[in-house]
Amino acid sequence: MENISFLVDYHIWAHTKVLNQLQTATTEEWNKNLGGSFPSLHELCKHLISADYRWLQRWKGVPLASIPDTFIFGSYTKVTAVWQPIFVEMKTVSEDFIKKGIDQPINFVTAKGDPYSMPFWQTLYQVVNHGTYHRGQITNMLRMLDKPPVGTDIFLFFAERGK
Repeated sequence: MENISFLVDYHIWAHTKVLNQLQTATTEEWNKNLGGSFPSLHELCKHLISADYRWLQRWKGVPLASIPDTFIFGSYTKVTAVWQPIFVEMKTVSEDFIKKGIDQPINFVTAKGDPYSMPFWQTLYQVVNHGTYHRGQITNMLRMLDKPPVGTDIFLFFAERGK
């Protein structure tokens, strides 16, 4: 399989673009119930950060990680402070897997208690796919708040990087 390191780069790039757009949200907009399984920008970002954190921990050998209390936040500033270090570590850990072999197994337990084992590369695709899905929800919420969405299509990532 070809080098898949671009997937982590894309994930971080797209999340960062969305984070930059979210800084325009007021506290009221940040917490406004807009409907859905994660009804506010706050709840949706909390879910995304928690998911990225759990996958990072799984990659590090922790099958079921608890979400730290510090992940309870009410502002954009706190989101950025929590998420940026996760991005940095995701990049570092994924690069190690890519160097050592992307078929290495990741053993984990879901929040529902179901055990799984799959190669690293499949979990990486899951992380990127999950992020893409929920960034679409954020885009919808931004539109509902009369805010311009931000483009995070993968072709824009490649075009911006000249690849």
